[in-house]
Amino acid sequence: MKVRPIVVMLPAVFLVLAPSASAQEKAAGAKVIGFDSDAVGAPPAGFELARTGKGAEGKWVVSEDKDKPGNRVLVQESADKTDDRFPLAVVKDGTYKDVTLSVRARPISGKVDQAFGLVWRYRDANNYYLTRCNADEDNCTIYHVVKGSRRPFQNKSVKVATNTWHTLKLDARGDHFSVWFDGEKVLDAKDGTFQEAGKVGLWTKADSVIQFDDLTIEGR
Repeated sequence: MKVRPIVVMLPAVFLVLAPSASAQEKAAGAKVIGFDSDAVGAPPAGFELARTGKGAEGKWVVSEDKDKPGNRVLVQESADKTDDRFPLAVVKDGTYKDVTLSVRARPISGKVDQAFGLVWRYRDANNYYLTRCNADEDNCTIYHVVKGSRRPFQNKSVKVATNTWHTLKLDARGDHFSVWFDGEKVLDAKDGTFQEAGKVGLWTKADSVIQFDDLTIEGR
């Protein structure tokens, strides 16, 4: 009598893991700067702080996001009302000529202004490109800052709500610059003032108290 072997077929189990956020960022060539690992009440790691113009230096600190427990944001919280005052937080590592930048920003308060912006091709506190949106003026503008003087070269009226998170995005390719506000393209301009690579960063004006999160940098 032959004994037949008993074969038990077990169902195959395939585990497919979605790529982690860091893997997705790496694959996309993007660097995302959040502030969750920074100490609350301290300046942000990896940034140099500067100021264009007059008045007090900016006060950039990491804070708990009261609306999203566990999340931390960067806040420029100095409310010095000097009109010609532009606090900057510039990323120390990396220089870029062609770059895509985006950031989430929420204007909290400001009687002189409630303005937040992105900076690129930054040479020093007096020379860089800037695009900013302003909740007091309800507009977005793109500038070059030369020897400390801001010179706009395109502007558009846009509703910018206070105490609301917005997304500001900039794409720089050669002398061509495009800007999106909350997913809508609002500016498209050309300028040849700064043609060399430079640093990137964040910007505010006067007494603007602004929260920032998720600064994304994608160089080319």
